[in-house]
Amino acid sequence: MKTNTLIIFLLLLFSSCNKKSSQIIIEGNIPNLPDGKLYLSKDNYINKIDSIDTENGIFNFNYKTDSDEPIYMAIHHIDKNGVFRAISFPTKAKYNNGSYNSQFFLSDSIIIINGKLIDNSPIGILNDSKTKFVNSPEIKAGYQTNALFHTDGDLFDNINKNTYSKVLLKIKKYSNSFHLLYSINEYRNSFTPIQVDNLLNSFNGKITNSDTFLKLRDYNKKRLENKEIVSPILTNQKGEKENVLDKKFDKHLVVFWASWCGPCRQEIPALKNIYKKHKNEVDFVSVSTDENERLWQKALEKEMMPWKQFILSEKSKEYEKNEIFFQLSKSIPYTLLIDKDMKVIKSHVGLMTENGMEEFIKVN
Repeated sequence: MKTNTLIIFLLLLFSSCNKKSSQIIIEGNIPNLPDGKLYLSKDNYINKIDSIDTENGIFNFNYKTDSDEPIYMAIHHIDKNGVFRAISFPTKAKYNNGSYNSQFFLSDSIIIINGKLIDNSPIGILNDSKTKFVNSPEIKAGYQTNALFHTDGDLFDNINKNTYSKVLLKIKKYSNSFHLLYSINEYRNSFTPIQVDNLLNSFNGKITNSDTFLKLRDYNKKRLENKEIVSPILTNQKGEKENVLDKKFDKHLVVFWASWCGPCRQEIPALKNIYKKHKNEVDFVSVSTDENERLWQKALEKEMMPWKQFILSEKSKEYEKNEIFFQLSKSIPYTLLIDKDMKVIKSHVGLMTENGMEEFIKVN
């Protein structure tokens, strides 16, 4: 008995000793950076994870993370006069056929930033503004940042039939790129299940054992196996379960939105006008992705949309099957046109004008 206890103790000790955190070193010498504080953030400027005082433009972060996968990082600076500097980095990629500066880099083990900042403030921003946009010198980093900086910033914008082949070619060049994997995962429903399967099969290396890769593969397998089309049932604004789609209509306009989403709320007046014109031939549905039901109900009281309203939290058990059915985007507003056979025939990400909606509900 004592022997078994000792073995268990040693196993636990061994496993805990081997759970290592990754160390990320970010060092720089930017001569024209004023004295102040430099902030390190994850995913966006708001999510600060570390900070350091800067003097004479010299700084050194030594950040430890328990994440097994690279994370997106950004830096910004606030000087002693309270001036906020949003720092971007030059890349080898393009955006709309022009140069592309990225506010992010990936958490490679060593990142070096040396040289002077270059002002990149948009036209109309005054020189004495408390917010400045600057480009850093070219940074030296590792494989993951290099892959990010060689991937066009608009590669996954407005996904169409040509996007798949472009992404496939990029993976063949950077087959261990987490940026490409994260992007495919974010827009997974914009590709067919077979396309996603082919893209996943093009990755090589440790990335194929990552949590993101394995979860995406499992999700896509469900899409591949999903042959049965079942009318979705969600919770309506009365708290009751109800069929989302009314089968008496040949067309269903479904809009995913949230109370906190500015463009979603901005779009509602145009939706109301379209509803007045087409409510007899089109089934109108809004589905909120709010996590907070109270805020959703409060928004409904204010907006007074006269068509069916439902809520679908990403944390709910029913989210995944609805994500597959509606081919959901991670971005909102997200608008779908579904036919009488409950198949998605059109989708659109982003704000639409009234004229845009008129064109959208037309079926060729």
